[in-house]
Amino acid sequence: MVEKKYKNKEALVAELHEKLGSASAVVVTEYRGLKAGDLVKLRRSLKESQVEVYVVKNTLLRRAAAGTPSEAIVGDLAGPTAIAIASGEAIDAAKGLAKNAGDFDPFNLKGGIIEKSVLDANGVAAVAKLPGKTEMHGQFAGALEGFVGEFVFLVEAVVREFAGLLEAQAEKAGAAA
Repeated sequence: MVEKKYKNKEALVAELHEKLGSASAVVVTEYRGLKAGDLVKLRRSLKESQVEVYVVKNTLLRRAAAGTPSEAIVGDLAGPTAIAIASGEAIDAAKGLAKNAGDFDPFNLKGGIIEKSVLDANGVAAVAKLPGKTEMHGQFAGALEGFVGEFVFLVEAVVREFAGLLEAQAEKAGAAA
């Protein structure tokens, strides 16, 4: 994301309020010591996960978060804060942020809200280890396919056994006649 220039603070607060209200995930980070070039790399790497990173003053962030679920995590912020707002898959956003927290040493997770659940830094890192929706759908389809295949095999076995019994009865009846 290219850093936008805001004509006034009200426009920034209004935009952040709208994004915070509709976000699937919001993660607050401390970026103390992060170089400008690293911040650009971070933004680019998170873009594919539909995550926007804002560096904003804590007082403006508190105003923007008022009346949104994010209000719970911005109340006691101190120091240089960046906020990551995800509009796409929440788990993908958490994965991207946790990965980048490891890649950029001064970038520390403070906490967040993922799917309306308030989490601390450890909670965000734990969510990042979970499989995403696409991966879970694949696992479910694989499990379902295995179950259906096993069921079909069992039904075929019962039908084969029944056919064998009918054939034996027919032979027995033919031999008696």
